[in-house]
Amino acid sequence: VIITPEESLWYKMYVSNFYLIESSRMQEKFRVRFRLPYPNFRELVEWVSADPLFDRWCGWKSNNKKASPVELLVLGALRYLGRGWTFDDIEECTAISKEVHRIFFHKFILFGSTELYRRMVIAPISVDEAFSHMAEYKSAGLPGCIGSIDCTHIVTERCEYNLKNNHLGFKSSNTTRTYNLTCNHRRRILHSTAGGPGRWNDQTMVRLDKFIGSVRAGTLFGDHEFELESIDRESQQIVRTRYRGVYVICDNGYLDWSCTVPPFTMTSKQDEIRWSKWMESMRKDVECTFGILKGRWRILKAGVRLWGVLKTDDVWLTCCALHNWLLDIDGFGGEWNGGELVSDWTGPLGDMDFDGINEEIPNAIARLCLNLDPRNYDTSGMGRGNDVVVDDMVDGVHVGRLVRNTVASLSLAQFRRKLVEHHSVQFHKNTLVWPKQNV
Repeated sequence: VIITPEESLWYKMYVSNFYLIESSRMQEKFRVRFRLPYPNFRELVEWVSADPLFDRWCGWKSNNKKASPVELLVLGALRYLGRGWTFDDIEECTAISKEVHRIFFHKFILFGSTELYRRMVIAPISVDEAFSHMAEYKSAGLPGCIGSIDCTHIVTERCEYNLKNNHLGFKSSNTTRTYNLTCNHRRRILHSTAGGPGRWNDQTMVRLDKFIGSVRAGTLFGDHEFELESIDRESQQIVRTRYRGVYVICDNGYLDWSCTVPPFTMTSKQDEIRWSKWMESMRKDVECTFGILKGRWRILKAGVRLWGVLKTDDVWLTCCALHNWLLDIDGFGGEWNGGELVSDWTGPLGDMDFDGINEEIPNAIARLCLNLDPRNYDTSGMGRGNDVVVDDMVDGVHVGRLVRNTVASLSLAQFRRKLVEHHSVQFHKNTLVWPKQNV
């Protein structure tokens, strides 16, 4: 006997059975299986039902044929993203044709990459909005830093044949798409580029990043002011110099722009080594973000099997939007003022592999709640880098006098040396604070 979707296991467990609302154990299982808490899943269903993209399932049908339950279709989309299932696997659990799930999923990632992405991934456009994202960097001795950037590769298995050569990068034998992502220290995604061919490296992708391009041009946060301290060589007193603009921290694969600051690749100076270690440890927030994204949404790790590279872009942006939403749900959105991390995602739900629920919490989550030792500075040698440090004391600077400069007016070597001097002063004053989540 052919069963209907209303008779399927998923419908009885997650749609018609209200036991989920009262049972904390079942709510935990639901989140592990579908990545979203049950109340937020119901909220997502409401958003989907109200969007014209899904009128085929939620609107009036001219042939009076009953549409498949939209709740089951949303569950199938979340399972496809979260665990890398096939549409045939989902059909087995919902009694809805895999072709229906496939068509719905294409609409879902279009909705996720547009409407949901605009709702959840909000790039700051004013100084007031940027202050919140810069708080942790300022306390750690990196004033003026708004976030970390890096590129990641996502395998796209069904790349068009005429695009295959450009999508075969040097990091993978598979065809991949490359994305340049900007996040703050709380692992919140501020901006992501559209995908580029896997052959494109960091230097190419950053040129196409509108957010970083606006920061470099001064059209974003050009009126933001911050102070850097240094020691005057003659008087041995602290000199405070005021700068305008912001910058991001990155690895040595990027271009030599003053707004993209990498660690030193080779140096024998103690203050530069200490600053590089500290900065590289702070910069791991973007690496942790990649780890959380690929651990939580397994389609990003296993590879996207949809036809066409643009569908991979839609999947990536949808996962970024859901990632930010989960940060707000878990209480990671506020500024870190110290204390111990408190969230149910640091418990068994944070294992994300789900093969052994009692395994040790992965390092990407552990770094949110543990004060780990700073990692070694980058010695990979990727990119040219610019380690030539020159003595460039600004003309006319005297003790106690504030002089306004712009980040864009300095070379990378000059501005990075100023950051090193400021960090050294703060280190000897014992005012550096490693950001930790609130209690």
